[in-house]
Amino acid sequence: MAVALFWVLCLLPASPLATAEQSNETITVGIVGDNKPYSFDDGPGASGFSVDVLREVARQSGLNFVFRAGSWPEIYDAFLRGELDVIDGISFHPDHAEKVLFTEPYHLRQTFLMHNTQTPIGKISTIEDLKGSRVGLVRDVYYRDALAGQGISITTYDSLYSLIRALAFGWVDVIVGPRLTLQYYASQAGFGFLEIAGAAPFGELSNEDFRIGVLKTNQDLFQKISRGLQQIPQPRIQELLERWREFGGNNLNKVTEFTLTPEQRRFISETGPVRVGLMRDYAPYSFESGTRIHGLSIDVLNRISDLTGLQVIPVEGQWIELLPLFRDGEIDLLANMSFRPERQTFTRFTQPYHTIPNVAFTHDPSLRLETLDDLRGQRVALGSGIYYEKPVRAALGDNARIFTTQDAMFQALARDEVDVVLAALPNGNFWIRELGIPGVRIAGELMLEGQAGEDLRFGVRPGLAPLADILDQALSAISAEEMHAIESRWLGASVDRQVAETGEVTLNAIELAWLEAHNSQLNMCVDPHWFPLEGIDAEGNHTGLSAEVARLFSKRAPVRFELVRTDSWKESMRAARQGKCDIFTMAMKTPERSRFLNFTEPYLEVPTVVLGRIEAPFIERVGDLRGQRIGVVEDYAFAELLQNRYPSLNLIEVGNEQDGLRKLQSNELDGYITTLATASYYMQELGLADLKVIGRVPADWSLSVATRKDEPVVLGIMQKLVSSLTAQERKDLERQWRNLRLKQSVDYTLTWQLLVAGVLITALLVHWNRKLNRLNKDLTDANERLARLSVTDDLTQLGNRSYFDQEFRKSFQWCQRHNSGFAVAMIDADHFKKINDSYGHEAGDLCLKTLANTMREHFRRETDRLSRFGGEEFVIFASYEDRNEIRNRLERFREAVANACSICDGNDIKLTISIGLATGIPGPDDSPAEFLRQADQALYQAKENGRNRLEARAVSS
Repeated sequence: MAVALFWVLCLLPASPLATAEQSNETITVGIVGDNKPYSFDDGPGASGFSVDVLREVARQSGLNFVFRAGSWPEIYDAFLRGELDVIDGISFHPDHAEKVLFTEPYHLRQTFLMHNTQTPIGKISTIEDLKGSRVGLVRDVYYRDALAGQGISITTYDSLYSLIRALAFGWVDVIVGPRLTLQYYASQAGFGFLEIAGAAPFGELSNEDFRIGVLKTNQDLFQKISRGLQQIPQPRIQELLERWREFGGNNLNKVTEFTLTPEQRRFISETGPVRVGLMRDYAPYSFESGTRIHGLSIDVLNRISDLTGLQVIPVEGQWIELLPLFRDGEIDLLANMSFRPERQTFTRFTQPYHTIPNVAFTHDPSLRLETLDDLRGQRVALGSGIYYEKPVRAALGDNARIFTTQDAMFQALARDEVDVVLAALPNGNFWIRELGIPGVRIAGELMLEGQAGEDLRFGVRPGLAPLADILDQALSAISAEEMHAIESRWLGASVDRQVAETGEVTLNAIELAWLEAHNSQLNMCVDPHWFPLEGIDAEGNHTGLSAEVARLFSKRAPVRFELVRTDSWKESMRAARQGKCDIFTMAMKTPERSRFLNFTEPYLEVPTVVLGRIEAPFIERVGDLRGQRIGVVEDYAFAELLQNRYPSLNLIEVGNEQDGLRKLQSNELDGYITTLATASYYMQELGLADLKVIGRVPADWSLSVATRKDEPVVLGIMQKLVSSLTAQERKDLERQWRNLRLKQSVDYTLTWQLLVAGVLITALLVHWNRKLNRLNKDLTDANERLARLSVTDDLTQLGNRSYFDQEFRKSFQWCQRHNSGFAVAMIDADHFKKINDSYGHEAGDLCLKTLANTMREHFRRETDRLSRFGGEEFVIFASYEDRNEIRNRLERFREAVANACSICDGNDIKLTISIGLATGIPGPDDSPAEFLRQADQALYQAKENGRNRLEARAVSS
């Protein structure tokens, strides 16, 4: 009897049909409805390997098959009653042969063992070898009694779907089932670490033959079906089997044609490079390793880029940082984004490219997760902004602990500060191994609203909506083999694998021949004025980080780099176009440069910043620079990228870095865009103490080796050299530019001039000094006023968001160093919209001023910091010695606001506030973002509990 006895699905209504005495009459075929990948019916119609074979039989025999699905007992009984003409997947058995005619077997299925490669089962040669192991079986499977009779520890599950998860979650050590089906379910679930351990040592019980059965009363139909089956070439059956074994039914021979329409090509060209948000701590999907970001999502993104020609600028960060940037339009795409209805207001989603289960990691051996109610009373950690945050918080209240990073959640689990961590299965497994946390088990899978697992998609900002369709087309064009290879690479047993960066290079015969023909020489161009990254010194020598990279390359391959000296970057680019340069050791890929240069993968990431004069206000986004004169070096990568991304920016090209900084200092420019490395260097070298960093561009310089387009062999050589850089070497290169420190230097030229003038004109010395002192005092006062204005909210005269950004981390780090308490209070005016709607915005502004004045009265201490966070939301942060004391101050402040009265146009307006407080002593692994997140959660709780109240949370340290 077929193993399908254990699947249960209601038999769809079947009507008796005539026999097949007439050509092309409809024949009803009974199939097991949930026997993936052999036969199943998920709604749109029957599918599976066996169904494909049956369709081939129908085509060869000229019959019309209609499938009826059900459990094995249901379809077999219906078949014996004559309600079905044919039954599929039946094994030969003497008891059946009295009533049934059997075709030759079209498939022989063997029973196998599957194990978790991270906890391998070892060699199993006999049933005896399974003793001591927890063995998982599907309930009522035909070989169950044989194993139980040998004293094997057996746990049964209702389906193979549940069986696979039991193995992945560590509830059993090994499972038993048909190889193809086990591999199919493991592949569909993304459990690349589950693999076949070997054949089940069950003797005759290990083998099962798949045949097509017809009642003996219908000899003509049996003959037609037998002939049809015999006419199918065996390679075709093997092809169908392979199609379902490895690739879930996708046709291996199918090559999806991918062609963009002219409109789509124009859209990509006009859009230019897009910035893609990538989580740096979401292994194995996207994670940082050796200063580069890797993972499954990165490989998928790179394949999309290859297919479409889309230029990508990676923006790395944590989810709590990336999501606001995406909502504000500062990044264009967000990877690893799950579909949620509320996100549709600011996101256009692609189809999912991968699905993963979210599970509960715990030390508690008795905990089993089936519903959220099972987690009540447990301290549960989950990631900030994850799609299930709201329902988990609603169900668990204060016991839901929100973390901003993945590693912090699992460190909290290791320190017993939380009882449960909710996370994606591969992601959690990575951190458990990475941190070496013993005794962690999986309590079950988080299932919400019938949604099993987390769907990974690309989110596209609405302004680039056509891009979502282009990405969907590209995802569909990625072949099944390619996707399988990508998933196998990252979801296999070693999901925390390191990229092989050995420090060794092996060149092939073609590459060695090219070098020999060119005397082992590569002509190299650089930017002569881009210190400390690269440059040409006064003696004409190549210096900087790129010179160090060239030195490393020369040690690993028979390559000699010959410097082509130029006076500017523009001249270097012109030399490359003329074929005078074979390579650039440090260049960033852009669409324009890609026309005449090839690029290796990036080996160095350098932040991009905006500089301004000392009195300039800080900016929150690049869009704040519109209408201002912004400098950038001519032909630099960001000149092209920014012009494409922000066409309204008034970009003014300058000759080199020094020229740009001098023009900024002399007020010929309002801002200057450059790298943090070069800004630090030149501000120090030129003594530019009156300039400062005023903002961050949300995209970094991704620096690669660029090679001539007409010399593809050179690209292969340089890519091998770049890949050979070890993680430590990459970190050392990054450390070199990061270790620069700004030193304020004084230009004494004016002092000496005044001294000489003083000697020559002694009579005017006293008058000049008095006048100079007055001027200096006026200048100092003006600078102080400007600096104060740049961090002050116009309406309330409290600190603004820039002030918060400057002071919040400083205050937190002071408390961290001194082991002092740190308090953050988020304050929100209750029902403030009603005040604006009822009395007008002037009245609303007056209420906010009253609130700010009351705040100043209650928080006067030197360590108290007050800021308007935005709209009607305020933040207070401070150090403290007594947690109760700061809580009492906030309560008195809340009561004072409630008792205060604002009068506008004769109207008495009352205002109340809700406060969320987070307190704790910051530990070395804590982050200021976590305190702010906890305060925000407490504020949310205060509003949920009726407003005009304070809710407090303690942040574990």
